[in-house]
Amino acid sequence: MAGNAFSVIETGLQGVENAMEAVSNNLANAQTNGFQAESVDFGTLLGEFIAGNTLGGGVTATGITRDLSQGAITQTNSPTDMAIQGNGYFVLSDSSGAQYYTRDGQTQVNANGQLVGFNGDSVMGYTVNAAGVSTGVLGAIAIPQGALSPSASTQTSISGNLNAASLAIAGPINPANPATYTTSTSVQVYDSLGNSHVLTYYFQNAGPGVAPVAENWNWTATLDGSAAGLANNSGTIGFDATGAIVSGAAPGAPLTATVPGAANLSLTLGFSGLTQFSGGTATSGNADGNAAGNPQGVQINNNGIVSVSYSNGQTVDVAQVAIATFPSPQGLQLGEGVFSATGNSGPATISAPGTGAAGTIQANALESSNVDTTGQLVNLVVLQRNYQANAKALQTQDSILGTIMQIQTQ
Repeated sequence: MAGNAFSVIETGLQGVENAMEAVSNNLANAQTNGFQAESVDFGTLLGEFIAGNTLGGGVTATGITRDLSQGAITQTNSPTDMAIQGNGYFVLSDSSGAQYYTRDGQTQVNANGQLVGFNGDSVMGYTVNAAGVSTGVLGAIAIPQGALSPSASTQTSISGNLNAASLAIAGPINPANPATYTTSTSVQVYDSLGNSHVLTYYFQNAGPGVAPVAENWNWTATLDGSAAGLANNSGTIGFDATGAIVSGAAPGAPLTATVPGAANLSLTLGFSGLTQFSGGTATSGNADGNAAGNPQGVQINNNGIVSVSYSNGQTVDVAQVAIATFPSPQGLQLGEGVFSATGNSGPATISAPGTGAAGTIQANALESSNVDTTGQLVNLVVLQRNYQANAKALQTQDSILGTIMQIQTQ
């Protein structure tokens, strides 16, 4: 029986050691991003039978339980930091293609243009098309490193108000003579080489029209101050008695321009954003297209969309971060700061943020450890007392055994 008592006491001391390891690990990771606190589960060992009943044979560690509650989310200054609001884990892939999972969203772009996690493994996500829509193909997120090619303008539009109280002007529009037009507005457009040009519209109140047109406005356009090489660069817009456009909102033929050294411009024009009310003239225009640009930075938004900003003011979406969820996340195996799927966790379901059970992304933020430091310090005190109690039991058992040995030697 003495041997059995020593064995029971040994399991108690070992159990406290196991629990101490968990508490110590929790405290050591109190500042680790995305860390989830651990605790040791214990079960009773069966001992010897006494009068048909089993006497406890000590204790054994039966498993680890993680606190899956979300840690506090704090804002950061890094445009590639992100946190998961809700369920799930970021998906990482090492050089061999093995997948791992983490709540730590501290990422950066490495020298090879890959978005990588805190441990250097590639962050996995879905490529997106030009419209920013995910293609559903999972892969390592690559950040383009080269210049963004120029894109020639293909359409322009003008919006705002033309003053209904302005005086009508007779005769053709002469851009060189302000007396021949009521107002003008300019739009920056780009040719196929990325060179910028100024397209200027001149508007003239041409007086009353034929019903349903109440007032006509003539317009003409120049490119870089000249009408040379332009075609379909003039027309008439008609407004009804309520100030709404009833004709000329969308010219039937595009404005074309010959540009030295570049492909000819062909611009679809749009005036549907114009009105004719009294109270002043205020117009503005916009156009598509862009000059060549060099990458300036990478950012991730609240939808998990990874985008690159360029020196020409353009922003291009390149990927969407993926999130993995599991039937039983308690079954994940922790190693080197990341989790691996196991038979107990079940297979990963990988999807876009906010899809199914997956949480959403909070940009420019990181999830802190969910370790309750105060609670862990209280656990230390309790474990210390448990260890002292087991040690006292060991001392007592040793004293009893010593007494028996003295009896035997007398």
